[in-house]
Amino acid sequence: MRAAAPDPLAQPWWRCGYLWLIIGLTLAAVVAAGVTLYLAMQVPALPAVPAHEGAAAAHGHDDALEPALQARNRTSSRNARDMGAQRGPSQPEADPGR
Repeated sequence: MRAAAPDPLAQPWWRCGYLWLIIGLTLAAVVAAGVTLYLAMQVPALPAVPAHEGAAAAHGHDDALEPALQARNRTSSRNARDMGAQRGPSQPEADPGR
């Protein structure tokens, strides 16, 4: 005579492998969230910037951006001239009624 296969529902709850997988992944996510929150709440250290670079950036003299700024200004001036809108803030509008 053959022995009957054990009923999976007859096992205690702590013997089910999928249960521990679900509990373990949930606990890992909670721990990771706690670590992330702890790291996010820390006050970051000030960036280490050499004194000469920090002073230049504070006064607006950033030599690394100078070519990009020149190209931007040259292009926008050329576009404004091509569109006929070469009026700056210091030049008053022409009064059409005069």
